[in-house]
Order: sequence, then structure tokens, then C-alpha cells
Amino acid sequence: MTATSPTTGHTPSPKAALIVAHPGHELRVFHWMENHHPLYFCITDGSGREGEARTGSSARLLERVGAKQGTIFGRYTDQEIYQFLLEGRHEVFTGLLKELAEGLIAEDVRVVAGDAPEGANPTHDLCRHLIDNAVAVAERVLGHRIANYEFVLDSPPNDCPPELRSSAVWVHLDEAALERKLEAALDYTELRGETEEGLKYYGKKAFAIECLIPSTTRTAVEKFEHEAPAYERYGREGVERFGKSFGKYEEVITFQKHVKPAVRAIEEAARDFAPAT
Repeated sequence: MTATSPTTGHTPSPKAALIVAHPGHELRVFHWMENHHPLYFCITDGSGREGEARTGSSARLLERVGAKQGTIFGRYTDQEIYQFLLEGRHEVFTGLLKELAEGLIAEDVRVVAGDAPEGANPTHDLCRHLIDNAVAVAERVLGHRIANYEFVLDSPPNDCPPELRSSAVWVHLDEAALERKLEAALDYTELRGETEEGLKYYGKKAFAIECLIPSTTRTAVEKFEHEAPAYERYGREGVERFGKSFGKYEEVITFQKHVKPAVRAIEEAARDFAPAT
């Protein structure tokens, strides 16, 4: 699959969707968005533990690249998602699955991109499970394959397992596209500091490549069955250091106790999904 500039290319882009856990993640695939003008879904408002919602900045960014908001746009705060996990409120996640699947079906989407399951944040990983299952439902209903890609957030932009390099989508930005991307990232006020740190750490050229990888969920799940994801360590350290003030809860979110049961509920809902008549 080759990315083609909307201003210079002649190959029409298939209908695309972008599904992320937090607003701002879309900056990693800025030029891909310029090419595909995707339908955009975002589960949380990006407010974190004490911050402000980032949906306004993402709304401006979507307008900039010609993308369209889906029905889910900053639906929950991060703290609400964590509390749903801790309380086993799986109906929230199965509801999100249903809405995402219906959105993909209604738009006859052919390409989906979204967060990778890196183990750094439980909401990122849950988002990937929602994506995979929504895609599976939509494929079953529509009767055609949907290309399903992920992109990393806690690794260099061009990070890709060697065995997947040939099947990944590589979007190479020219100087003008790179400047547009960096300008958009620096204009995204709430993430400007992260952008500046990323530029210092990886260098400007690293962001001239956007790598979309076929979904690696199965590999991630197999890994987390015997190796705890990093978010467990972050959570444990935070709770031990700050107590209940850390995210306003004392219990640590774990893969086995909280995330895995939510994933099972999502998978079961996907199997039982029936399209609206």
C-alpha cells in the first residue's frame, strides 16, 4: 500500500478511520491523515489525572487535515476509564465496541489505523482491542476485508518489528509535509512540551517517516501473560509514593485482574454483535 499525496497523486484513497485512546495521538500519523481524511474516533478527552481536556486542540487539527469527527470524541476522562476498569464496568467497553463497529459499517470503511498495544498505558491497549474487534465485526457484516494498522506512541516513529517491515505502510514525508506536521505539533498547546522533547531525543528526521504496522495484539497478549506490562509498574510506584492522591485511587490496574476481563467482554460482544435492522 503506497501513500499518495492528495494534491499530487491520482490514486483515490479508500475510506479510512482513525481510532485513538487520547486526543493528540493522531499527530504521529499527520501526513497519513492528510492523504486519507479519516473518520476520527477518540475514547478519552486526554485530561489525565489533573489536566484539561485536549479535544479542542484535536478538533482544530482534524479541520486542518480534512478529517471528520466520529460519534465518539472525548467521551470519557482518563480517570473514568480507570475507574470503569477497577469496578469491572465492562458494559462501558462493550458499548464503545458496538458504536465503533456501527461507525465503520455505516461508512463502509476499508482502512483503519490506531494505537499500538505497547503496555505503557491500559487505555491505549484497550483501544487496540476495541479496534481489532470492531474491525472483525465490520468485516463480517460488510463482507470484505478491512486493512487494520497500528502505530507506536512510546517508541521512535519508525519502530517496526523486522518480520513486519515488508507488510507495514511507510509514509515518507517531503520537506513541506514535515514542516506542516511539525507546525501542527507545536501548535498543539497541551503537547508542545512532548513534541519539543521528542525532537531533541529523536531528531527532526525521525518524524519524516510514519510507519503503520499490521496489528500485533496477539503477540502483545502472549507477552503480558507472563510479563507484566509497564503500566502496572508505573501504577504501583505511583500509588506507593502518593497513595490515594495518585489518580484518586489506591488499587493498581493490572492486566490479569482488570484489563484481561474487559478484553474478554469486548470479544464476547463482538461475537454476539447483530447489525441494526
